[in-house]
Amino acid sequence: MGELIENRYALEELLGRGGFGEVWRAEDGRVGRSVAVKIGHPQTPEETRRFEREASLAGSLAHPNIATVHDFGRIERDGRAAVFLVMELLRGRSLADVLADGVPPLADALEWAGRIADALGAAHAAGIVHRDVKPANVMVTETGAVKVLDFGIAKAGGGGGGGGGTDLTGTGMVIGSFPYMAPERWTGGANGVPVDGRADLYALGCVLMELLTGARPFAAGEMHELLAQHLTAEPPAPSSLRAGLPAVLDPLVRDLLAKDPRDRPADAAEVSRRLAEAARHEAPGQPAAVSYPPPPQYAPTVHTAADDAVRLMLERRLTQLLEDSPGDVVDRLAVLVDDLTEELGAQDAITVRAAYHRAMRIRRRSTSDLERILPRMVRVLGLEHPDTITARVTCVGEAAAFGPGDGRRHEEELRELIVQAERVFGTHGLVTLTARYHLASAMHRGARDRDGQWDARSRERAESERARLGPLLPDLEWALTADDPVLLDVRRRLAHDAWLVGDFAGAAELYWRLFPDLAELAEHGDPEVAHRVLRCIGEAGDPGSALAHMDLLLHRLPFLSGSQWLAQEVSDTRAAFRRDVRERRRADGTGGADGGLSRLFGR
Repeated sequence: MGELIENRYALEELLGRGGFGEVWRAEDGRVGRSVAVKIGHPQTPEETRRFEREASLAGSLAHPNIATVHDFGRIERDGRAAVFLVMELLRGRSLADVLADGVPPLADALEWAGRIADALGAAHAAGIVHRDVKPANVMVTETGAVKVLDFGIAKAGGGGGGGGGTDLTGTGMVIGSFPYMAPERWTGGANGVPVDGRADLYALGCVLMELLTGARPFAAGEMHELLAQHLTAEPPAPSSLRAGLPAVLDPLVRDLLAKDPRDRPADAAEVSRRLAEAARHEAPGQPAAVSYPPPPQYAPTVHTAADDAVRLMLERRLTQLLEDSPGDVVDRLAVLVDDLTEELGAQDAITVRAAYHRAMRIRRRSTSDLERILPRMVRVLGLEHPDTITARVTCVGEAAAFGPGDGRRHEEELRELIVQAERVFGTHGLVTLTARYHLASAMHRGARDRDGQWDARSRERAESERARLGPLLPDLEWALTADDPVLLDVRRRLAHDAWLVGDFAGAAELYWRLFPDLAELAEHGDPEVAHRVLRCIGEAGDPGSALAHMDLLLHRLPFLSGSQWLAQEVSDTRAAFRRDVRERRRADGTGGADGGLSRLFGR
């Protein structure tokens, strides 16, 4: 799109719309990182001031289990006053998405709840109450980290066990998500019952119940029934809904869901401790989380005492820096590498890892740093270390898929890396899938440059790419988020390959996933792509759906220079589909097209 916010954040992709407004993936031009930008349009000056207070609160929190807020401010957009919030860009699944697929393994449920408790503990210690803890506001990233999101309605003045205040907005509306709201939040703190951090612990109890059993503690359909349940009904014991749970979980959930805040755990730290205890008492025979064999042990070339005070301090510094990932992380890593080199030596494992993480973060600007550190990583960390494998997949894979020369010369090394990555990260690990993607791209490319103008491809090359990328697509769809660039690239390439070989049904299925809004594509998308997509849908058996959008495309073309040839093609395609629709009407006597492809793909 190219729109700039504050002459710094370049909006690149709309990720979604919600109550706040729009959420975009953007590039922070100042520090060269991808971020998420939320843009909203407050209705009153008071709403703007409240947003800024809340953003400032969220931005003051620095914790590995809290999504980092980098920036916020006011702008004018489309002639309207707007506010924006810049936060770290997270890739993964919300707990709501996880629960939609079923009850997670017990070990995962306890681990995730413990990390939520840690995040809330940090917020409560800073005097901040989240007020909207729910599965949709917790993300499990691709690396397994747990992040609590959306402190956008948080408030100050309500630390862990004290403070007061209500949960009413200036218009008298209660804010939050009703299935997870503590009794005192429903009543707005009436009768002297405080609304503080213990209301977040109640919400965590609701989330924990859902993670353990797949059911919320109270699930009335009507609002008045849900209110009555939260205020007066006792929740079921988790063990009554799922056999084999550790006995310590029933009293923990009961305490978290106590009607009186004074009967709940004293603070989030106590909840985290009790969850850890429950994990230690996990019942035999309980389904375990999916795991893979641990990587082989490795040893650094230079040994330093593990309990050395300086070493421990520097290692903690690296861990915290990677978890927090501040805006100047590259500069801080450079300083840390210098300190590590001086204190532990250039060949120490911690020094090598710090240099690797810095090189990975600047590889878009310079690939030489990562290439230079690789031999040292192999020597010090070992070939089977996760960081070494990741670095090799990055260097070798990108050289094979995009670099000069014949991509196939990297085949043997890439196949070796795939085996190592499967052993360390698992079959569906991101590093494993990335290596497979690079191998398929390299083998298809061979000695050629990677396809730029796809229309120049031959049928033979299209079949070759389908054979290599096709088997990878189901694994990518299972493991990656819908907006992952690798998944989108594979879908685009396979859709175009199907088009070239005349497999219109296969192309149409992929195009539906890439472009679910055909009207948006026809009116604002690339006109050639729009024609290709609509033609595939029509040729695959749904000319009615194609015709419904072709007029939108035709109306645009006279205003685009050099598009006369495309206008003729679109007109010819439309005429052919109209004939097809008329013939169908005569044949079945229904008077209209039946939308065959829409039925086929559930649309």
